[in-house]
Amino acid sequence: MNKPPNPLDIPEILSRVGLYIPLWVYPPASDTAHHPRVHYTRRPRFSPKDLLSCIRVNRTWHEILLPILWFTFDDISFHSAGQSVHILTRYRHHLRILELSRPSPAVLAIPPHLLPQHLVHLDLSGLVDHTHWTKALVLQNTRLQSLRWKGGDFHRDNYRTLDALAMSKQLRRLQDLQLECWNLDGCLLKLLRQNPRIRRLALDFVTGEICQSHARRKDRRQYHNKGGGGQGLIFFATRAPQPHVDHEDDEHDEDDLADQEDLSDDNNHNDDNDSDDGDDGDDDNVKDDIQMTELTSLTVCKDVESGALEELIRVCPALEELSWMGSRDTDLRRLTANLRECRPPLSVLTYSTVDASEDDSAYAALIASVPRLVELQIRVPSLGDRFTDALIQHASTLEILDLRIMNGNNDTNDGNNSGSATSSPASSTSAYGQSTSNNLRRILTHCHRVTALSIDGSQCGIFDLFSFKWACLHLRRLYLIGLHSAARGKLLLPENELAEKFGWMPTAGTRVEVETAAEIGAGVGAGMGSEHQESAEDEQSGVHVENSLAHLASIGSLQGLLRHLETLTHLQSFVLNGVEYRRTFRLCMGA
Repeated sequence: MNKPPNPLDIPEILSRVGLYIPLWVYPPASDTAHHPRVHYTRRPRFSPKDLLSCIRVNRTWHEILLPILWFTFDDISFHSAGQSVHILTRYRHHLRILELSRPSPAVLAIPPHLLPQHLVHLDLSGLVDHTHWTKALVLQNTRLQSLRWKGGDFHRDNYRTLDALAMSKQLRRLQDLQLECWNLDGCLLKLLRQNPRIRRLALDFVTGEICQSHARRKDRRQYHNKGGGGQGLIFFATRAPQPHVDHEDDEHDEDDLADQEDLSDDNNHNDDNDSDDGDDGDDDNVKDDIQMTELTSLTVCKDVESGALEELIRVCPALEELSWMGSRDTDLRRLTANLRECRPPLSVLTYSTVDASEDDSAYAALIASVPRLVELQIRVPSLGDRFTDALIQHASTLEILDLRIMNGNNDTNDGNNSGSATSSPASSTSAYGQSTSNNLRRILTHCHRVTALSIDGSQCGIFDLFSFKWACLHLRRLYLIGLHSAARGKLLLPENELAEKFGWMPTAGTRVEVETAAEIGAGVGAGMGSEHQESAEDEQSGVHVENSLAHLASIGSLQGLLRHLETLTHLQSFVLNGVEYRRTFRLCMGA
């Protein structure tokens, strides 16, 4: 009688089991990961010890599990240049995910044709001075679904020209495209047309135009002015092959087990140290017939020399998330017009610029152009009446609200309540502060569905903000930065004891780095280029968790705040002017 086979000798079952053997160790989610503004980018660590033990069982296990072991290569996980070269060349047929952040010269010396050619995800965000090498690597991987590519250095202003035309002829499967510090060649729309399955597009600090017709019009404008001739898909969040994804059959190298022994020793040491050609026709025709029906997320961080990137809105009828950042808001009205005319089902919006020249009505029009806002993160010059009216129209759907107020006194209420020419600066500032307080009160008494709230730069007093009942009773996270504290009275109890009396505990010893408004929306994502938005005011946005509130609150303001927070039974944490407190476990359970 034949003995039934062992299930683990069946290749289909063994490969399925291999997918669940831990290979990458992800850092534990800290408390800071729950904050809406925290920039959390720690990378996983390669830990193949368990999988290597399985590979050594027999030849069948070796052949089945080896492609899983070398599905992903991240150069940061390997400190030996020789080992990196060996893996990239010998196991290139297995590699599907490749991340090169700081490759060694030995890796960059490998001829591209000896590198992987069956990648589905490629991250070249750490290479800026090897354009020809990276271009060859990109073009030879025609199965790419996700590409992150950096073409220059923002600080050196040395952007390379993106050969989007060549990419449009080679790449047809892209779903996630992130480009940073590139000069567009006028063929981006052609690349998009050849990749209709793109779901996420991010353009960070790109210059030039998206199509040649725009470039020609720009050249003509420059000619006349001179007076003469002259960037996550869920799939790529993991670094192992997915059970539901079919992969091409791979050639299984007959590898020496000694190679795996060397790898195990090295990583144990690390653990201790912790197609067809594209159409070259007229760009106007390309723009007319292109519709990115699967593109739902668009991130743009404009450079001062960027072209009319706001025209991308017109080819994204299914857009759900939009993050728009830049140095000036000169494109605000055109962006609003495109949103109003095309009416995509947008629900998540981030808009932030360093300088603002538009008035309150222009920002109100932007909010009004969105049919249904669920998440809004915006930097506005002032909190005027029109903007507040437009925001309240979304009270029935708005769940996440991040307001950054630039504190400009101009156009506070569209001129309705502006002071006369003889008004003193003090009275103008007082009127501005009162207007901001009134509009914040309107927001907090109408937006009842908000669960995460951040207000920065309101210049309101603590008593003004907590003198009325808030409608957002399901609030879970609260950030209040830039509030004035009353200086009356003295603390009769130590600050910690007073907070604990109301059920709050300081989260001491933690440093929380808070992103600027220009960074929010691009990375929960993802967005790239956040390191380029640093400024003096950004440094003031840091949240430093301390053990004391004495430097910012009097006995009256602190007690008033804590007493008010008792009504918000779902609130888990709050930050006030840089000090963070979390609700104690006992009260959370009681709530």
